[in-house]
Amino acid sequence: MPSLPVFDAKTNINHSPHVVLLGAGASLAAFPDGEATGRRLPLMNNLIGTVGLEGVLAQHGFSEEVENFEAFYDDLSSSCNIQ
Repeated sequence: MPSLPVFDAKTNINHSPHVVLLGAGASLAAFPDGEATGRRLPLMNNLIGTVGLEGVLAQHGFSEEVENFEAFYDDLSSSCNIQ
């Protein structure tokens, strides 16, 4: 599995973009037909497909299908070599 670049402690910069996601499915339960414009709300098990990230992941070497974004992100962040 590809990994993120090492954090540069000298400059205090991580040159990798990152996102933090919080939620437990309550949004989808409250809005099963999507948000105001009809776009579906994602869950951890369909986030990549709902948001359309398959191509981005493929461009960066992630060819396997990701079923659960939370597990994928955990594996990715655990592979980081932060010093």
